[in-house]
Amino acid sequence: MKMFLLVACAYIFINFNSCSSDNTTEDPPTGVETPDPDPDPDPDPDPDPDSVGTDWEGITVPASAGEGKAWKLQTDMSDDFNYSFPATTTRNTEFGGKWTNFYHNDWEGPDPTLWVPQNVSVNNGNLEIVANRVAGETKGKCNDTSDPFKTTRSGCVTSTKRVLFPVFIESRVRVPNTVMACAVWLLSADDTQEIDILEAYGGAGADNRSPFFAENIHLSHHTFIREPFTDYQPRDRGSWYSENGISQWGGQWIRIGVYWRDPKHLEYYINGELVRVVSDKAFASKVNGAFQYTYPSPMVNGQLPSGSDGFQEVIQASSLEDANNQSTTSVIDPFNHLSNGMNLDKELDIIINMEDQTWRACTGDSPTDAEIQNTNDHTMQIDWIRIYKPIDAN
Repeated sequence: MKMFLLVACAYIFINFNSCSSDNTTEDPPTGVETPDPDPDPDPDPDPDPDSVGTDWEGITVPASAGEGKAWKLQTDMSDDFNYSFPATTTRNTEFGGKWTNFYHNDWEGPDPTLWVPQNVSVNNGNLEIVANRVAGETKGKCNDTSDPFKTTRSGCVTSTKRVLFPVFIESRVRVPNTVMACAVWLLSADDTQEIDILEAYGGAGADNRSPFFAENIHLSHHTFIREPFTDYQPRDRGSWYSENGISQWGGQWIRIGVYWRDPKHLEYYINGELVRVVSDKAFASKVNGAFQYTYPSPMVNGQLPSGSDGFQEVIQASSLEDANNQSTTSVIDPFNHLSNGMNLDKELDIIINMEDQTWRACTGDSPTDAEIQNTNDHTMQIDWIRIYKPIDAN
């Protein structure tokens, strides 16, 4: 998971506090269909028969399949992890008929992370990924004059099949209580297109050194040029989602999903609620219970400008449709890294992992030796992951 360092990161740490209490509600973005917020007692009166008997039976897919469409479970990729897979030191071991216990190529993770297969297992109905340290082990460093990083061992799993739009992917995850990143994400085989379903830094640390990241979940995507390495992702404030009353996501079980509707449209759902839309040239982001509709400020000297708060500058609009009509800049691939009409259009692997990201380690946000000894805080658990495709209702 490659997380782009926000401009003026130190400013963010100081200046962003919990969202103020505001129970204002607002209609969902125009063009995005959502279910009745107060459904009948039987929320799924005509479920996909393949969902019967799964851990998510009766939990309605929150995204709309579209007019004349119905959701169809992809049984060859969905998994409730109701089996056992003991940890093994053998890399790329398949388990569950759907996963391997390593990354989708030989990369071992961003320094100081070292993905090792023995940190992946399935126990008691959950996929578990653990982080730990081995005394004296180092990997990478922040710069030529800094001391080497202490290696943070972790695990990574990759699906044996790939997904392609239109597709809804949702997982029930226990976010670990650590400053490390935990992630459920999608990545193309050539590492040029990425959709992040979940990227969370669930804990603030024992000394409360990372409160902003603990209380916000990152909802994003990337487009890359691999050589020379160039990365785009949205940097607007709306790409960081928080909720009133939640000071940290660490230790909480959440449902989080993405509907990749088409090459220019992504919808993000948390606990069954639509919270973010990235659509062609505009954003819709839920803040304090209400949607805000924005589009990028025009480029300056070929760059997307940042505001005084360090986030990407955006302009307010009255609706998602209005924002798209006024915008002149893609929010999918504004620098045309992909040279394909600014589209997310490749088949993507599903990847689940924890990692100690380099930019975080350079700012002192690796877990300390004392913190990482708490195995429970440094274990990511995945209860299930489900994948649906829209099909003709008839």
